[in-house]
Amino acid sequence: MNHYLRTHFPLLLILCLPLLHCASEPDKFTRGDDGAEMILIEGGTFAMGGRPEDLEGMAFKNYLNYVAEGPVHQVTISTFYLDKFETTNALYKRFLEDIAESGDLSMDHPDQPSNQDHSQRYVDEKLLDDAQPAVGLNWFDAYAYCQWAGKRLPTEAEWEYAARGAGDVYRKYPWGNEEPDAEGIWRANFRPVQGWDLDGYRHTSPVGSHPDGVSPFGVMDMAGNAEEWVQDWLDWGYYKSSEGAIDPPGPPSGKNKVIKGGSYGSDRYHIRIATRLIGPPHVKTEMQGFRCAMDVDD
Repeated sequence: MNHYLRTHFPLLLILCLPLLHCASEPDKFTRGDDGAEMILIEGGTFAMGGRPEDLEGMAFKNYLNYVAEGPVHQVTISTFYLDKFETTNALYKRFLEDIAESGDLSMDHPDQPSNQDHSQRYVDEKLLDDAQPAVGLNWFDAYAYCQWAGKRLPTEAEWEYAARGAGDVYRKYPWGNEEPDAEGIWRANFRPVQGWDLDGYRHTSPVGSHPDGVSPFGVMDMAGNAEEWVQDWLDWGYYKSSEGAIDPPGPPSGKNKVIKGGSYGSDRYHIRIATRLIGPPHVKTEMQGFRCAMDVDD
């Protein structure tokens, strides 16, 4: 080692260490190719699933999809990014315009039906404001958009983790265990028993309209507004075999995809974190939208 390196190497090492440390830590916020804001969901272990007592008073609590919320089990999730908001109409319009102009459909899933395009269905002007979540979409639409944006759909486990938070604290809803309208505070856009629009919105609300409903990681609208497609196929018994799993991907195949979060048309039982709604991947309704995830090294 020459004289310069011998005398300056210790100083250079000290100066470089903070840079190396910073370089190894992902940013707290980032943006996908679509420009949507994404939040870093730092990895950890959490309690996934639902508790039977959360369904007390529900008429159909013995139906299979509610029984399949349990058992509550420990799952470990690696660090990833998740869209802060549901994908909006403004963003989805850009996607449609781009594929119409380019003719590029390379982002489509191989199993997408050949007779379907990515247009929204069963929606009108009440659901099409730029700031509202894009709905009227099926799983193939959500998959293609996320691929187009350089992202992917979250798994069911990632979605629940981002909604509930790390550790042993069990939250029925993203904000905690208080009911969504407790003390006159509207934490979600849902359908109260007293009427559809008591929370201020008869249909979907502009994303981020209910800041008191934010998740522990800072993700918005994970309860109500638009139901959200996730990556997983549904298997009613999957939770019985995923205790202690690391990044469970869901079953390898199935007939229905999992839908999370409930919508503007859901009651308080169906906007719980643990709720497992389902749908065939090719079916579109006015309730379903999505948000995207992204790996930290993308």
